[in-house]
Amino acid sequence: MATTNRPARLTVAGIGGFDETTVAFERGVTVLTAGDAADRTSLLRGLVTALGSDEHSPDCDADTDDSWVELAVEGERYVRTFAGEGDRVVASGDPYLDDPAAADLFAFLLGSNEARQAVTAERDLRKLVVHSVDIDAVNEEIADLRAERAELDDRIEALAALESERPGLRDRRDELDATIERLEAELADRQATLDGIESAAVDGDTDAEANPEPDANGSDAEARQGRRRELYAALDDIEFELEAERESLDALDAEIDDIESELDSRPADPAAELDDLTAELAESRARKRRLDADITDVQRTLQFNEQFLTSETSPVAAASEVERESESENDESDGESDDGDSVVCWTCGTSVPEASIESTLDQLRALRDDRREERAELADRIERLQERRSELEALRERRRDLETRREELRRERAERRSRVEDLQARRDDVESDIVDLQRDAEDAEAGEGDRAALLDAHREVNRVEFELERRREERDAVVDELEALDAELDRRTDFETRKDEIDDRIDGLRDRIERLERATVSAFNDRMADVLDALEHDRLARVWVEHRNDGDGGDDALSTGRFVLHIERRTDDGKTYEDVIDHLSESERELVGLVFAVAGYLVHEVSDDVPFLVFDSLEAVDAERVRRLLDYVRPHTDYLVVDVSGESARALSESYRRLRAL
Repeated sequence: MATTNRPARLTVAGIGGFDETTVAFERGVTVLTAGDAADRTSLLRGLVTALGSDEHSPDCDADTDDSWVELAVEGERYVRTFAGEGDRVVASGDPYLDDPAAADLFAFLLGSNEARQAVTAERDLRKLVVHSVDIDAVNEEIADLRAERAELDDRIEALAALESERPGLRDRRDELDATIERLEAELADRQATLDGIESAAVDGDTDAEANPEPDANGSDAEARQGRRRELYAALDDIEFELEAERESLDALDAEIDDIESELDSRPADPAAELDDLTAELAESRARKRRLDADITDVQRTLQFNEQFLTSETSPVAAASEVERESESENDESDGESDDGDSVVCWTCGTSVPEASIESTLDQLRALRDDRREERAELADRIERLQERRSELEALRERRRDLETRREELRRERAERRSRVEDLQARRDDVESDIVDLQRDAEDAEAGEGDRAALLDAHREVNRVEFELERRREERDAVVDELEALDAELDRRTDFETRKDEIDDRIDGLRDRIERLERATVSAFNDRMADVLDALEHDRLARVWVEHRNDGDGGDDALSTGRFVLHIERRTDDGKTYEDVIDHLSESERELVGLVFAVAGYLVHEVSDDVPFLVFDSLEAVDAERVRRLLDYVRPHTDYLVVDVSGESARALSESYRRLRAL
């Protein structure tokens, strides 16, 4: 708990009925008894605003530029100023708390406090009970694990589809093995034929050496044979390059066709729709901000009017009491009576039926609910518009990527076509050289009619070698693909093992959440029992929270069920029975709300964050219960500030400091 022995000083200016005033809070209990209820409430709202709350903004003029609060505590100063934004008042500055959420729920116990209201309105108490429990981090981890599991499911499903491709790949590999074996046998035959023709040609040249004339012819034959082999080797290389380039061109044409088909199937650039969506989003967000402002203003008006109507010491109640006394005297004098109660309107000062004001408040509540419903619809619409915009941006980006890729492929295709033309020209030149060489051989040597057969044999050997090389490369590609597929399929076991680990981890985290919730509920119930024992209430025997599961939340539910408050009452003869909040008196309802809020203050250790505990709107609770409640919480906070008056104030300990002047 934060501790300090120095008094805390609060200065408020331009708020409520205060031009500027400063009050001191000594360590311990400070009871506000000075001024009227409206001034005391304004002072408390100024205090909690300085501490960091934005839920209880004090009343000040929306046109003001000189309203502020300052809190000096623990040797530090915390100042917040108020400025008008349109018809709203917005607080800014440096408050005591960076995050006032816990204090708003359990330390600033004004009449509109959410914890008190949640009890009396029978709302689900989950958010309040587990407020400080680190469940969000656990839920985030569960969400991450589920995302990973979904990704694993997709990969396992993809592997199942891949598995159906394995038989086809194996069949293709076997076909290629058979084709390669056939081509190898054919190549051996073709090579044997070529070797036979070349051997016969060499034998002919050897026989010619016995003749004195053919010496020069023999040398020419050897030169032509060497040159012929060079040309056939060059032709073989060119054919191989040509085939590779043609295959690449076919692949490029296919990819370009695929891209163009996808582009044709896609809508045009959605720039116009994106502009319309952006404008609609801006308009929707502006409308939502206006609705937020309207809801805040209506809520403040409701809180202000409800407080003035229900407070026994409010100007409205006092004036209404005077009015009723006057009417009573008039009734006694003239023997007539009115049909309904009247109150004095705090805005115009005239006497109006109380039912009329209640009707106006009902209209305000209906207006607030309508605005909230419209805001929720707008929020859904904004989310849909954002999703649509993201979808269109992704579509536009995909179209641009496709167009860029298409241009790259077209450039590459043009380059490859140019290389094909160059290779074809080179091939034509080599074939022309071979024809010329053959013609020269025919002119120089008579009886070389088998030269054409030699040329054909070379062509056949080259053709088979080229086909064999292609099939071997294709088989290598199929084998590589098959091995990669087998390796990927082998990972399915790893994926399934990881899925089991994720499921176990999620179950463990769910169990952890349940343990945390059970422990927190138990702590709440223990604290509420302590508070209720300290209050010594004859009728309220027990108050406790139950974690009720209303059904199976399914695998996707991070948190299921509701947190329900139970109330057990005691009869005059000591018997107990369970009751509902609506059957309790107003005093009992308010007391149960305070018991729950104080339990939350202690369970969530809010005193570690803020040294103040503030009470207001205790009129409905009897004086003895107020005294016992304050005596119970006094040791748990540095500064206990409470707004009570009349009998409740007189019932409090004389050791409590009274603040009688503002």
